Amino acid sequence: MYGRFGTRDGNEEAADDEMSMKGLAAAMGGALELHAGYPANKQSLASKQPVANVAYATPEKIPTMGKYKSVLDYGGKVAGSCIHCHSISDEQRRIVRDAGEILGLRELSPWPMPSVLGIKMDPQQRATVLKIAPGSVAEKSGLKVGDQISKANGQPLLSTADLQWTLHAMPDNSDLALDVLRAGNSLQLSITPLKGWRESSDIAWRVSTWDLRRMALGGMRLERIPVESRAGETLLEDGKMALRALNVGEYGEHATAKKAGLEEGDVIIGFNGDDSDLSESELIKKIASTVKRGQRVNVVYVRRGERKESSFELQ
Repeated sequence: MYGRFGTRDGNEEAADDEMSMKGLAAAMGGALELHAGYPANKQSLASKQPVANVAYATPEKIPTMGKYKSVLDYGGKVAGSCIHCHSISDEQRRIVRDAGEILGLRELSPWPMPSVLGIKMDPQQRATVLKIAPGSVAEKSGLKVGDQISKANGQPLLSTADLQWTLHAMPDNSDLALDVLRAGNSLQLSITPLKGWRESSDIAWRVSTWDLRRMALGGMRLERIPVESRAGETLLEDGKMALRALNVGEYGEHATAKKAGLEEGDVIIGFNGDDSDLSESELIKKIASTVKRGQRVNVVYVRRGERKESSFELQ
């Protein structure tokens, strides 16, 4: 495997901001260059290879994915018979959770976008920096707009997805070593991520987050109320939690919060003893990585100006 392509940092409408046919062509051209240099460059490609899950030889052998077959159902529902890539990680998380274990932050924050370091990549080019956030760790490292990142932690880069793969695999407390091409010159830079950088990766937009909402939030979909919109809202304090329930699941395991009395429109101001001003993404990660299935959490919320409390067992 020479590289990866395909990424997104938000909803479907934003997909064109992260990918393009021109960018794909550039990545494919880079793959051909790496292929021409093989096997002399084999060692630099070692960390790019997929890590096999030795517990299950193929995805359809995962116990919870027994409905899928090794071939697509072209005579019936083709889309429904396809194992989506994210579904594999979803089921692996479910297995860990069902076994009574907590989930790690790497499992809860897969494929972090370069934005966690203050970097936005150019979708039209091969692994090239489009923007640098002012004051970010990327800016402090000396990285500049227009730099082409040729390697990250020794791995040749072809795309944003390649950089995400590197971030996904690297230890939480390590630096990111970059080989950069700038105006024909080669540079070596090092980025030191901020503490908690992996937790800061937003997962709320991901399809796979729906199952995490079942596990950590009782099936609720929450949205942080901006500080400027809290004026006049009863019982909401500056610097404290304010998460409005945009949706409360109604069926099966997703109805846990509903059965505990929570309703759409309720504003959560405390969850399991924490009233920090967290986003939905941050709260999901905190609960799923610290509280096991079957343990009870308390919820403090506001409904039509009245403070209420409830509790439920996590899935």
